[in-house]
Amino acid sequence: MGTSFECLDRSDQYTSMSLNPSYHDYHVPTFRNEDVICSWREHYMNKFIYPFTSSCRSQRTQIIKQAMFSSSDVTMSHDCFLAIKCHSKIPIDNNPVCLNFCQNETCIDIIKSTCPGMFYYPSVPIAFGHIYFAYTNEYIVKWKNEGQIPSEYICYNEQLCREFYSNVTLLSFRGTICRRREDFPIPVDFNGIGWYSSYIKLVYSHLSHCNRMVHNSVVCNNFIMYQCKNSSKCLPNSYVGDDIRDCDYEDDKEQSTINEQCLIDQSNTFFKCQTNNKCIHRNQVENNICDCGVDEYDICDDADLELFGNRRQIKISTICDGFVDILPITINGRNQTDETDCEKWSSDEVDCDPTPLIKCPPYHHICVSQNTGKLICLPIERANNGIIDCLGGIEEPTLCPIKNRFKETRKFYCKIRDSGTCLSLQYVCDGIKHCDNDDDEKFCKSVMSDFFRKYSTMSDTKENSDTNFYDIVESKSIDVQLKKSASNEIIADLLKISEYESYCHRGLPVQVLLDSQKNLTRKVCFCPPSYYGDRCQYQNQRVSLTLEINAPSKSRQTFFVLVISLIDDSVERIVHSYEQLSYLPIRDEYVKFNVYLLYCTRPKISTNQYAVHIDIYETATLHYRGSLLIPLKFPFLPVERITVQIDIPHKDDIIQTCNNEQCVHGECIRYLNEPKVTSFCRCKTGWIGRYCTIPDMCSCSPDSLCSDIAANNRSVCVCPLNKFGSRCLLTKTVCQHDSCLNEGVCIPSNEHRASHQPYVCICRKGFHGKRCEISDNKIILSFHNNINFPSQLTILVHFISFFNRTLHTHNANLAKLCENKPSIISYWSDPFHVAFVELSMSQYYLAVNKNVENSSTIVRTINPSDRCRFIYEIFCVNIIQMQLIQRIKYYHLPCRNHSLKLSCFYDETHMCLCQDSGDQRLANCFGFNHQIEIDDLTLFLNQLEHDCLEDSSFNSSTLSTSPFTSTSSISTVPPTTLTDSGISSIYVCEYFLYLFIWLFCLHINYTK
Repeated sequence: MGTSFECLDRSDQYTSMSLNPSYHDYHVPTFRNEDVICSWREHYMNKFIYPFTSSCRSQRTQIIKQAMFSSSDVTMSHDCFLAIKCHSKIPIDNNPVCLNFCQNETCIDIIKSTCPGMFYYPSVPIAFGHIYFAYTNEYIVKWKNEGQIPSEYICYNEQLCREFYSNVTLLSFRGTICRRREDFPIPVDFNGIGWYSSYIKLVYSHLSHCNRMVHNSVVCNNFIMYQCKNSSKCLPNSYVGDDIRDCDYEDDKEQSTINEQCLIDQSNTFFKCQTNNKCIHRNQVENNICDCGVDEYDICDDADLELFGNRRQIKISTICDGFVDILPITINGRNQTDETDCEKWSSDEVDCDPTPLIKCPPYHHICVSQNTGKLICLPIERANNGIIDCLGGIEEPTLCPIKNRFKETRKFYCKIRDSGTCLSLQYVCDGIKHCDNDDDEKFCKSVMSDFFRKYSTMSDTKENSDTNFYDIVESKSIDVQLKKSASNEIIADLLKISEYESYCHRGLPVQVLLDSQKNLTRKVCFCPPSYYGDRCQYQNQRVSLTLEINAPSKSRQTFFVLVISLIDDSVERIVHSYEQLSYLPIRDEYVKFNVYLLYCTRPKISTNQYAVHIDIYETATLHYRGSLLIPLKFPFLPVERITVQIDIPHKDDIIQTCNNEQCVHGECIRYLNEPKVTSFCRCKTGWIGRYCTIPDMCSCSPDSLCSDIAANNRSVCVCPLNKFGSRCLLTKTVCQHDSCLNEGVCIPSNEHRASHQPYVCICRKGFHGKRCEISDNKIILSFHNNINFPSQLTILVHFISFFNRTLHTHNANLAKLCENKPSIISYWSDPFHVAFVELSMSQYYLAVNKNVENSSTIVRTINPSDRCRFIYEIFCVNIIQMQLIQRIKYYHLPCRNHSLKLSCFYDETHMCLCQDSGDQRLANCFGFNHQIEIDDLTLFLNQLEHDCLEDSSFNSSTLSTSPFTSTSSISTVPPTTLTDSGISSIYVCEYFLYLFIWLFCLHINYTK
C-alpha cells in the first residue's frame, strides 16, 4: 500500500484498511493523492466517507457541507432561512448567530409569518443529485423535541427511485415525488454527533438504489456487468454484495446472487468462507466484523487472513503436538486433523531447545520444581500423569487446556484461595501476588525467571518463535519509538505548511526577498505539476502516467534510462513535455514510477491527436533497446490517467525495422508494444520531425545522445552514466574512485526516489554489500562418477534459510557444469542453512546441511547416497494414496532406519531431512517449491558463464570446513569415491528398509 494506485478508483489496492480515513494523508499534493477519486460508495465502520464529492480530501467535504447551507430556497426570505437554520439546529447546534436571533420564540413567529408552506432544506440535493429533504411550515412549528429536527419528507426523481411501498400518500413538489420519511421507512437516528452522521448516512444506506446507475443495453450486455432482476439497470460485478443496495429489488444483496457471481469471479472481488461455503465481498474481509461466522474453534475466516491461511496449511512442526491447528478434513467419513492417528509419531518436541538453561538427559524436559523452586530435568514419563511436579503445572496440559492456541496463550496454574486457577502469563512476575504461597512472584528475581521467559515465547501461536520474550517486547518498544519520532517530524512539517494552505491551495508558499535594505518581501507560490496560477488555484490539463518496468534476468544489473515524451501528430512531432527515468532492476524491481506530462499550450488543442512515446537506452553505453507508443484515446478528458507495464527487451533482441521511404534522414522502427501496427521514424543526429525532415542543431554534450527537441526548442539530451544536466555538461561527483570496492560499479541514486544513500554499487560475481565489501558464500561441488547428468549440463542450486520453526525462505541459482571435471562453483550472498542441487527435474541431492554465514567457502563431493528419494520410492501404495494430513504422520519411518542413512526425501510440497535427535533419527520437513521459477531461463542458460577451477583446486585443504552431518562431510582431504562394494552396501540397507515398510503396510491392511 505504500506506493501508488494504478486504478483511478483505487480498486487495485482496495482493502478495509485502505478505507480508513486515518490511513491516508491527502494534504500533500502528491501523485498518489491528486490523481485518484474516492467514490461515495466507500464506507468504513458503517459510515459513508465521501458522500458529497469524489475528492479524497476531508476538507473538501467540509466545504461542501457548509456551502449546502449557505444559500436559501428561492421561495424563502433571508429571515425565514435564518429562522429555519436556528430552530432546526441544522447543520449545527448552538450556532452563535442564533443566540440573539431566536430569543423569546422569535424564530417560531418568523417561520409562521414569512416562510412558505413547503420548502426544501437545504435547498440543494443531499444525495445522488436528486434527493431532497423537505419540510412544511406546520411541521417545523409543531416540533417540540430537543435536538435537530429530522426531515418530514424525502423527495426524489421518480425515474431514478422506484420499488417502494405503494399504499402510502405521495406528494408532488417541484417536479419530485415526496414521501414521508417513515413510509420508506428511514428511522431517525440522532446520535448527538452531527446532522450528517445522524441523517445523511441513513439516506445513503436505505436509498442507495436511487443512485444514477447504467441503463444502456450495450454496456449491460457485458460479462463484467450484473443485470438487476426485472429492471433495465445494471452494475459492475464488483458492486454485487458490497453491502450497498443498487438494484430496486435488492437482488444484488441476496446471498444466492453473491454466490453466483463468486463462481465466475475473475477479479478477486469475492472471498469464499470455508466455514459455511458462502461468499462475501472483499471489503468485508478484516473489517472488525465476522461475516463468515465462527467455527467450532471460535475462529472466523474473514477476521484474520493470516490465521485463515495457517488453519489450512499443514506444517510438520505442529503435527501431533497436542494442539489442533488445522481445520478438520473429512476422509472416509472421519474427521482428520493434525492431532489424529499420532501413534506412529515420535516425541520430537523433546530435547529441541538449542540453548537449554541446564543440560538434561534425553527425553527430559526442563522446568522449575514445584517443591524446591530450582530448575530440574523432568523425565517425560512424569509429564501429563496428573501429578504436579513443575511450578505453574506446565507439564500437566489438562490442568489449563488450550482449545485454540491461535487465540489463547499458555496459562500458569496455581492455587488461589485453595482453588485451582489458570493465570494468564501477563500476570506472572507483574509485581502483584495473585497465587497462594506467592508462586507467581517468588522466582521472578532468580535465574528461574529465564525459564519462564522462554516458556512464555511458546505462546507465540503464529510462528512458535524461540526468540526471548523480553527481547520481543523490547524490540517492539524501540520500533514504536522510532515510528513515533518520524511521525512527529512529518506532522510538524505539515502543520507549518497548513498555515498557508489556503493561500497557495495545493502549492508551497515562499517569501521572495525584493529589497534587503528595506526588508521588502513578497509571498509567492511554488505549484506542483498538476496545478498552476499565482495561487496554484487552477488544475493543469495533463497526462498522469504510472509505469511498472520489468527487465530480463541477464539485465538485472544494467542501468537504464527511459525518455518519456508527450508528442502530437503534427509534422513537427512536437515534444510538449518529457521526463527521464533512471531504472536499475535490482534496485527498482518493485517500484511504480509516477510521471506528469503537460501540454505546451493552455488549453490543449482539441483537434490534435496526442500520444506518449517512450525510448529505452542503456545508460553506460547509450545503446538503444527500443520504443513504445501509448496513444491517448480520450482527448476530451482534461486529465488522462494511464497505467503501463514496460517489458524491456533482451540486449540481443533484434530491433524490428520497416520500409518507409518517407523517413528521409532516419530509420523506420517498429514499436515494441505494437510491432505489427505502428512504427515511427527514428531520426539521425541533427534531424527532427515526423519524417526526420527538419534540421536541428543539437546542443547536447559530445559524449551524450540527442534524442529529440522539446517545444521550447531545447534539445532532449540522454546523458552517460557520469554526466547530468539539461545538456549533460555537468559531471556527477557522488561516485568517487573508492565508492565501491572489489571492482564494483557505482550507480547514482534514483532522482525520483527519496534515498539516504547517494549511490548504489553493482557488485561483480563473488561480492555483495553496500560497497561490495563482503565476499559471497562460495560452494565448490564435485560429483561422484556414478551420478548421471542431464544433457543440458546445467544445475539448479536451492538455498534454504530458516528463521524459526515455521518460517523459511527458498531461493535458487543456476550453475553450469565444468568441462574438465563434473563439478560446479556457485555463489550465494545470504546466509543459509541447507542447500540442494537439482540435476534434472526433481532429481535432488543434499549438498549442505549446516548454518552457513557470510564469506564461507565450502568444498564437497556429492555422492549417490546424498540423493533425496521421492516418497514413491520409499513408501508402499497404501501410504502413498493417503491424503497428506494422514501420510505425513508416517514421515519419520524412513529416517528411523539407521542402517540406510537416508539423507533426505520429498513429496509434492515438502522436502524432508533425516536428522539425529537424541538417540533417534527423525524427519525434519519444510515446504519446498518444486516449480521455482528462474526468469528468462532459456536465455540465462545460453549466456550462463562457467566458473571452474583446476582439478587440483578440489583437493585443496585450504578451502575446507568441518563436517556438516553425521553421515556426510565437507572435504577436509581429497574427496574419496565410493567403491562398488560401498555402493552395494547401500543397496543392501535400502533392501531392508523396503522390507520393513512392506511389512508395515501389511500390518496396516491387516488392522483395517
